Amino acid sequence: MSAAVVSQDDYFSWSLNQLSREFGVARETVGRRLRDGGIQPCGTRRKHPVFRVGEAAQAILVPQVSEGGLLNDPNRMVPKERSDWYRSENDRVKFERDTGVLTSVEECREQMAEIAKIALHVLETLPDKLERDFDFPPEVISGVELMIDAVRVDMAEQLET
Repeated sequence: MSAAVVSQDDYFSWSLNQLSREFGVARETVGRRLRDGGIQPCGTRRKHPVFRVGEAAQAILVPQVSEGGLLNDPNRMVPKERSDWYRSENDRVKFERDTGVLTSVEECREQMAEIAKIALHVLETLPDKLERDFDFPPEVISGVELMIDAVRVDMAEQLET
């Protein structure tokens, strides 16, 4: 049994199928990313184009690396990709809502109002406790009440927005 000797150039020149299998990306996606990346075949093997692994890897893997909003900007997508993107985003939001990761704005407001109610109750009873338990003078109690009133107004404004 004889083993075929493969040159180093051939060893690092892969077909679309080999690239797809090794990188775990669909063959069609590999082809599209190579075209989009301007990667030209470096030759042919059995009448099929082959690509240098180093060049191909960048074109295949770089789109998977997040570039901020560039890749997820629906305004820069072709209609089919935009439709797929919106569908996937709707599915993601539904999943996150179902698993409790995402809540509605109304639920969030209700929870914040409950927290504010508890905090304000503590603040509103503070002047009485300061006067009764620590014998603070009336001027200090008045100042504390003014500060509590300001906090109440700020909290109400924040909850309304």
